Amino acid sequence: MTLIELIGVLAIIAIVAAALVPVLIRQMDKAAGDQESAALKALSTALQRSAQRHRYIPSDTDWASVVAAELGANASDVSTNGRRQPRLFLIDPGLRIGPGAGSGLPYRQGSRGSTNPASPRLMILSSIGQPLTNLVSGTPNTTNFNALWDWTDNSSSAPAPLTYLKRADDLKVQRLNLSPLFVHLVLTTNASDVANYSISTNAVNSQTDYVPVSPWLDQYFIMSSVLGLYTNNGSGLDSQQILTRNSSFIYEGGAWRNTLLGPASGGGGGVGIFPSAYSIVTNFLASPRNTANGASTQADVVQVLIDYMKVYDSWAGSNFTNSSLRSSAVATQALMITIMDKLCCNPVPPQGR
Repeated sequence: MTLIELIGVLAIIAIVAAALVPVLIRQMDKAAGDQESAALKALSTALQRSAQRHRYIPSDTDWASVVAAELGANASDVSTNGRRQPRLFLIDPGLRIGPGAGSGLPYRQGSRGSTNPASPRLMILSSIGQPLTNLVSGTPNTTNFNALWDWTDNSSSAPAPLTYLKRADDLKVQRLNLSPLFVHLVLTTNASDVANYSISTNAVNSQTDYVPVSPWLDQYFIMSSVLGLYTNNGSGLDSQQILTRNSSFIYEGGAWRNTLLGPASGGGGGVGIFPSAYSIVTNFLASPRNTANGASTQADVVQVLIDYMKVYDSWAGSNFTNSSLRSSAVATQALMITIMDKLCCNPVPPQGR
């Protein structure tokens, strides 16, 4: 082969390589991107599974170690991807999970649970190309968080604050909404009754010591928590429930029942005495609240209704001859009407009305 022929062959090989290498690189990037998307999904699943097992939701400082413990992996393999780029853990700036206002992450479930978790959104994101230099793990501002949350993976450009990325498909985002992780629990007692409950907390893997309902509990707990319902003196466990959905229980007549006029919670269950009332009260407690200033809640209405029924029953037991019981029934009835009015109407009407 002459020198000229050799040069010609090499030129042809160079042309073919120039055409094939970009295609090969794109295929390798696509494989790496698919692998990273699957890895981020597995990490989010592990985080939720860990939260249910330990009743603990980590913050940006310990999320990698918590997920690694759940997966039986090294924390460094969780915090960085296959191309040695860091994975970022972002928290919605509006997230509120704890029992009081201003409670963000980490969240450790206590006996009082959470007051209606607000904006419980998290993201895990990473890049298989350029480093994510404009972001760090933690709580970004609302504009940047929403831009990343609303960004679609097939967009031609990267979202703010990552618009400098030359290839938008290098960015991989796993979104995680924790709302389905929580179940709504309502416990109610008569005003004259004392009942107790226990719930799985982050402190121990078993139940807490029983605590009074006093006179009701209206909170949210992590799914799969174990609820214990105790008799009025706290010495005996009436029943145990694994919380897998929104639930309500009422302590009446020395026993816990699934809800107002529903079946007893322990020892057999069965169909409620009044299935229609059971459904009505359950739907009533689960309905949206009136958020106006001074409005009462569904639990307020249920409690005053129970109080009225009890005092009316006592009055009826006296053959309607006891004037003191009659006065109590009338007063409780008036209170019931007032609370219902505050639930249905705006308690603070606009000026001029």
